[in-house]
Amino acid sequence: MRVLIVEDDALLRSALAGALGSDAIEVIGSCATAAEAMAIARDHAVDALVTDLDLGARPNGIELAHALRRDDPDLAIVMLTSYADPRLVGAGASQMPPGTEYVMKQSVSDLDAIGEAIERAVARTTSPVPARDVRGASAIGLTDVQMETLRLVAAGRTNEQIAAERVVTQKSVEVTIARLSRRLGIPAGRAGNQRVLLTRAYYELGGQPPRADEPPA
Repeated sequence: MRVLIVEDDALLRSALAGALGSDAIEVIGSCATAAEAMAIARDHAVDALVTDLDLGARPNGIELAHALRRDDPDLAIVMLTSYADPRLVGAGASQMPPGTEYVMKQSVSDLDAIGEAIERAVARTTSPVPARDVRGASAIGLTDVQMETLRLVAAGRTNEQIAAERVVTQKSVEVTIARLSRRLGIPAGRAGNQRVLLTRAYYELGGQPPRADEPPA
């Protein structure tokens, strides 16, 4: 089986390539960006794609997977990510190509698990993946609106900017943030502190450290 690895973390990319290479799997390429992956796929037959969801720049892993699937409908896809829910990067579970294996990096105890995920993805290429198969933040019951609001708060948007982007009133945004905070167990308090805590929650759900310039709560 010919596997293409796309991961912007050089150390993890190297580890994956070394661990997956075997008599049964040939790593035909490993790279950091979607553009590099597309170039490799033009020159080589690919049976399975192992890609990070967030590649640091667009296209992201979902967009790359769709692009490669257009050329090969039978391509097996493993989405390897630190994000508990694809909505944290503005993508819905329904946007995943059918049959995608969604694997959280934090849940992988050894790299053999990635090989097992590839095998499952190969077996599922003809079966659609229901949204409930994407585990993580969705399990805590955040709605799509709440998840999108959390993402925009973490991106530094004001309530006014969020309202304009979502085409709703500022009052609607305030209500959403209040409900979101209750759902995440964040106590009501000064708006500044609340936004800091929401931003921390976003990064925790993404399995990433908070931004270095984040102010103290």
